[in-house]
Amino acid sequence: MSVLAVLILAGIIGIAVIYFDFANYYSAHFEDSKEFFIEGNYESFQRERLLGEDGFFTVFDDKNNVIYRSKGAESFNLTKKQVDLIPESEAGLTISIDEYIGQDDNKYINVAYETVDEEDNTIKSNIILDSNFNILFSDIPNIEKRLSESDFNLLTGKYKDDINISKLSYTSKNGKTYNVVFCRNVDSDNLNTSMKVINYIGIAYLIFFVVAVLFFVISLNKKVKEPLLLLGNAIKHIAEGKTDKIIKYKGPREFEEICNSFNDMALKLHETEKKRIGVEQEKQKMLADISHDLKTPITVIQGYAKAVADKKVNDNERSEYLNTIYKKSNSLAELINTFSEYSKLERPDFKIQTVKTNISEFARNYLIDKYEELEFLGFELDIQIPDEVIYCMLDEFQMKRVFENIISNTVKYNEKGTIISFVLERLDDKCIIRIGDNGIGITDDLKKTIFNPFSMGDSSRSKLKGSGLGMAIVKKIVTAHRGTIELIQEKLEGLSVVYEITFPLTEEE
Repeated sequence: MSVLAVLILAGIIGIAVIYFDFANYYSAHFEDSKEFFIEGNYESFQRERLLGEDGFFTVFDDKNNVIYRSKGAESFNLTKKQVDLIPESEAGLTISIDEYIGQDDNKYINVAYETVDEEDNTIKSNIILDSNFNILFSDIPNIEKRLSESDFNLLTGKYKDDINISKLSYTSKNGKTYNVVFCRNVDSDNLNTSMKVINYIGIAYLIFFVVAVLFFVISLNKKVKEPLLLLGNAIKHIAEGKTDKIIKYKGPREFEEICNSFNDMALKLHETEKKRIGVEQEKQKMLADISHDLKTPITVIQGYAKAVADKKVNDNERSEYLNTIYKKSNSLAELINTFSEYSKLERPDFKIQTVKTNISEFARNYLIDKYEELEFLGFELDIQIPDEVIYCMLDEFQMKRVFENIISNTVKYNEKGTIISFVLERLDDKCIIRIGDNGIGITDDLKKTIFNPFSMGDSSRSKLKGSGLGMAIVKKIVTAHRGTIELIQEKLEGLSVVYEITFPLTEEE
């Protein structure tokens, strides 16, 4: 396969070189023939080979007197001004003509010359004319400002319909300047033998190229057909939802790599689909849990309100019913607020506003404010916070919610007398916070899903002690701080539940 590619590349380069140099063929040989003209040996110039059978040339001196006429140039005459307009026969010279309409709606002509000097530097020059061949701008000196149409043709290398014109300027041994004007017929019927040979070589290269491509296509078809069929069937399976199908193929290394890459993509797609189904199921469960959590207090409120409205209760019961309605409405409001906060955290544009914070001082101040409330509720605090300054990037409002949700969970699900432990320490480049208690603990089933939304356990949900979103909110806030939180499975000394939070430190000022 690689050998074939090299052959095809060689053919392309060969064709390109031949036809790229085709336009420079004559000018290059004109330069090579300059010595003949310097010596005055005009007969030695190979007119037919370089100019074609109908081509001719004429030699003018510096006063435009004709010094020599070749065969076919008997009636050829030009003025000095016309000779000066003819472009030099330089190797690599290209002339392009561009007609355009200006902002004043008039037609203009841009003649661009481009050639390469002996140091391979590209030299460009331009002449801009209006539609009457008046020169408006020129990089070329000593050109009259007003040209005729025939003068314009000479300027662009044209003499007659199928005849190109160019000149070669040289200085003879006696110090005089001469101009040789070449007229070459570009009609394909008049191509000389050398040009025909070049064309034959080009045609041979073209035939070789076509044959090589055909051979390459046939060979490629045989080697590509099998992996393409396998890929086609695999894509069809994916379209049918069968994302666990893989391709088994042995062959050329390139196609094996393609099939392996497809297998990697298919496996990732399969995993993504599994996750999507899981997310969809979680979403359905979440909607069911939200409906359940909202329906329970609403049902109680509706029943008690209906009983009061229908005057089916006495005055003492009426006061009790209204108090129950008030408590349930508060619980309902708390649920709705929690759902609202969780939905904000779920939004893609949610961002925390962090500042450089001494987390030791922050945690200490929070627990001081919380101390009286916990003491009133019958809970004890065991605090271990070092005196050293430990800096972290924190959103203090969101971090306070993390502490509040964890400690509130302990208060909700444990009896009075429970000890709440709060330990903060530095470990290498991290800050470790452990919040735990010696209460009733958490079931093994709940430990696995504690940070998922609505993870409360059936018995907890029936008592409606919370929304089941508290620890899910904690997880999202800690993750937004580039931290981690986990429930330590091994019981620490004297504690039944321990949450371990890790934050990266920031450099001290």
